[in-house]
Amino acid sequence: MLRDFVDIETLLPEEDMRRRVSPSVIRKLIKRRGEGDARDDSECTEEEFRSLALHGEYGRVLTIGVVVESDGEVISRRVLGRERRTLTFHLDEARTLRGFWRLLKDFSVTRDLIIGHNIHAFDLPFLEKRSRIHRIRPSVKFGYAKFRSRPIYDTMQEWCHWNFGQYVSLDLLAEVLKLGIGKTEGIDGGRVYECFCEGRHEDIALYCLRDVEVVRAVYYAMEYPEGPGPL
Repeated sequence: MLRDFVDIETLLPEEDMRRRVSPSVIRKLIKRRGEGDARDDSECTEEEFRSLALHGEYGRVLTIGVVVESDGEVISRRVLGRERRTLTFHLDEARTLRGFWRLLKDFSVTRDLIIGHNIHAFDLPFLEKRSRIHRIRPSVKFGYAKFRSRPIYDTMQEWCHWNFGQYVSLDLLAEVLKLGIGKTEGIDGGRVYECFCEGRHEDIALYCLRDVEVVRAVYYAMEYPEGPGPL
């Protein structure tokens, strides 16, 4: 049995997209997520443009953190999207996506699990949208049935019992489960773009992989509460 623990970090579109996308289109996407309102066709604000990082239609995958287990043994622990020699992010999104789907080529939807926090609504749909835009065929067809814990196990939805409208952050969940895993200092999801611009590639990679490891710890705490599990 494979267990794939996943977390992604995203970026806003390249700067030329600011001129190519109508402000009204941007505001409609924002309104769809409840982030604002579709006001008028005046130039979008910096905050509105940056919010596109959360939308697979225009945002970009910067990196994908993955921990892969086979029958309880970790066989891969990596951050996709970096050059091997320099460990800097290469921004070749298609290359990153192909690497991710290659990693999942042996995944079976009847046997294996892909696990993440809000992965059902965000991470996997984002990856699939970007793959379609780049004409990349995913190696797995997950299906998105709600109220199920396989093949997609969403730690947020499992905790909230699929009560839509409820949200719990990964850090809060780790805290209430007393996992003893602290936050990454100096960086969070809202500061990834800023840190990228500052050249803090290693900090972003560590932050992403740390979130994958927290997801893994949360999963075992929720599913195997009588024992520590292979954390």
